[in-house]
Amino acid sequence: MIIIYVILSFILDGFMSNYINNSLTNYSYFNTIYSLISLVIIYNYFENDKKYLSFLLVTSVLFDIVYTNTFPVNTLIFLIIYFLIKKINYYVPNNYLTINIKTVLCITIYHILSYFILLFIDTYNYPLKVLWIIISRNIIMTIIYTTISYLIFKNYYFKAYKKKIK
Repeated sequence: MIIIYVILSFILDGFMSNYINNSLTNYSYFNTIYSLISLVIIYNYFENDKKYLSFLLVTSVLFDIVYTNTFPVNTLIFLIIYFLIKKINYYVPNNYLTINIKTVLCITIYHILSYFILLFIDTYNYPLKVLWIIISRNIIMTIIYTTISYLIFKNYYFKAYKKKIK
């Protein structure tokens, strides 16, 4: 179930980037980084951090190769977000509110880090106002996708857990 969910999120990233009109001057409300959201949501469903980290690295490398063409940049950002998720999950349990806060925080950090890395490398430069627009418009779809995904995962794994007890 977890792998299928991440694959669907990965495909949704491609679908939204290809079929939703999106540019720096006209940024869509329906766009977010679905793969990153899925990685934040599934963190608690891994028994072992090493397995999750390897899964995250494979997903981030594929995300780099397929969507961004900046191979080590997004892998590095996903690793930073992994350590952030690990620290936050140690102190804050998952529920509808906290999982939304975690994903919004991760998406925001992703955009800020990618902005400053691209600014530092001087490959792609855009004003901070555009960064704010991107982040603010990502929040809406991030919350919607996170809530739906968390609801599905919570119900699915709760039912699977109940079956194991009986």
